[in-house]
Amino acid sequence: MTQPLYIISACTISPQHTYDEEHFLDPVMKCEDGKLYVIDPDYTKYISPVAIRRMSRLLKRGITAGMKCLEDAHVTTPDAIIIGTARGSVTDMENFMKDMISMEEQALNPTSFIQSTYNSVNGWLAMMTKCMAYNQTFVHRGFSLELALLDAQLLLAESTDKKYILAGGFDELTTEYFIIREKIDYYKKDFPSSLELLSHYDTPGTIAGEGAHFFTISNEPENAVCVIQSVAMLQQPSADEMLMAIDNMMAQNGLRNEDIDVLVCGMNGDSRNRFLMDPLVARCAEQTTIATFKQLSGEYDTASGFGLWLANYVCKHKNIPSGVIYKSGTSETVKNIVVCNVTIACNISLMLLRTP
Repeated sequence: MTQPLYIISACTISPQHTYDEEHFLDPVMKCEDGKLYVIDPDYTKYISPVAIRRMSRLLKRGITAGMKCLEDAHVTTPDAIIIGTARGSVTDMENFMKDMISMEEQALNPTSFIQSTYNSVNGWLAMMTKCMAYNQTFVHRGFSLELALLDAQLLLAESTDKKYILAGGFDELTTEYFIIREKIDYYKKDFPSSLELLSHYDTPGTIAGEGAHFFTISNEPENAVCVIQSVAMLQQPSADEMLMAIDNMMAQNGLRNEDIDVLVCGMNGDSRNRFLMDPLVARCAEQTTIATFKQLSGEYDTASGFGLWLANYVCKHKNIPSGVIYKSGTSETVKNIVVCNVTIACNISLMLLRTP
């Protein structure tokens, strides 16, 4: 990755109080049933009462997070909208399928089908911001958000007339979707308290979550909170391949493993990926603080967006909240942050962030 991505603003709607980040982890929200649902903010600030009646929670969530992100960056119309999602609006898809069965494929209401498409959030954001430029949706399971960021990097690198890109990712949790994934051992059999998730790394499975994460990205450092220097993805690597990829990413930016001030780690409590997470944690230098987030967000395909938001939060506030610290390091500064996410399929994504 050669084109730095400067994050001007970030907005996340999650199971924690992240929409108004001043109240992040105050209080810490938890679950006892293996399902972490988002805290819904006031959607009427950005969506009209007429339109909001027909929208699913995911659509309202994605639009609100995207519009607030642009507002925080003082951007009216972005030069592009690039979003990643693994499932799109599962609720609308489920509703359409139920109607198709109950009505025997007769006189179906098209609203649910239209809103179930993966790019429905993109379309609404484009209409509301009058953005008639590049608009793309990436649907690649656990790498959806990362590929959206790579596409943003390519677009900014090759375009001289584009300055601000709205990039993000979202996925939702429904009852039916939870049941389906539970049947394939995606989740733990005995649900621990979400805050105790990482204390149950000896059993397979994790807990469910959902969220919407948006970032206003620029190719110019003015007003930037932090900068994404590198993004990498590894499909089912060995532990050695993962550690080598981190070393290569650091070396390409003139850094070493010892220069990592904070590791934002996507450990999800699933014993099936301990062969990756244990060596990663063990190799961290003494000065590196390890922060975890899936006990707060739950596991879903674009959960790395919560990790990226957390890294941006740490850069912005120069402070690591105690509620995310897995291991304290000795470094007194925050200059280099690595976000390492592991998916249920043991795929790895890496992002290197630096303060500008």
